[in-house]
Amino acid sequence: MPLNLFITGPSGCGKSTQAKLIAEKYRLTHISMGQLLRDEISKNSGFGMEAKKYVDEGQLCPDDLIFDILISHLKTIEYKNFIVDGFPRVLNQGRIIEFYLRKNNMPISGVIHLSVTFEEIATRRAKAGDTFQDKSRSDNTPQDIANRQKFYDDNIDSIRDYFTRKSEFIDVDGNRPIEPIFADIVKAIDKLNG
Repeated sequence: MPLNLFITGPSGCGKSTQAKLIAEKYRLTHISMGQLLRDEISKNSGFGMEAKKYVDEGQLCPDDLIFDILISHLKTIEYKNFIVDGFPRVLNQGRIIEFYLRKNNMPISGVIHLSVTFEEIATRRAKAGDTFQDKSRSDNTPQDIANRQKFYDDNIDSIRDYFTRKSEFIDVDGNRPIEPIFADIVKAIDKLNG
C-alpha cells in the first residue's frame, strides 16, 4: 500500500525538519511546497512567473496555481510514496488533492499536523536569531510572518474537522524537541500502515 502523506502547521513549526526525517525513514519523496514555488520562480517557468507576482506582494498564490505545480511533480513519481510539506493550507486544497489522488487510484494516507503555539515559535525564532531567516524568501518580514500565522489560525480548524472525520488527521504536539515529535509521528504512521 503506498504511503501518501501531507504535513501542515503554522509557519516556523518545524514541518520541513519532520518531513525530511519521515521521508528518510519510510523512503518517501519529500516535496516542500515552498521550495517547489521558489524553484519555479528561479527557473522563470510559466508557473514561476505567475507565482512571483503573488510572492513579491506578500500574497498567497491561488489554489489552482499551487495545485498545478504540485500535480506536475506528483505525476513524476506516479502519485505515490511521498510527503508534501506545507500542504494543504486551506480545506479546498485538501479536497482537490484528495479527489485527484482518488482519480488516480491513490489514497491520502494521512495529514500530519504539528500543533505549536505562537509563543513557542517566537521563542525558537529568537533563539535562532538571523540563522532562522531563510534568505531565499522575500516574504520573511515580521508583518509577513504575522500574516501567515493569522491565515493558518483562520484555516486549520476546517482542515482538522474534515480529515478527522475520515480518520486521516494526525495531530501531534509540536511544542517539544525534534526526537519525541518524530517518535509520535512514527507511531501514528505505523498505526495507519498496520
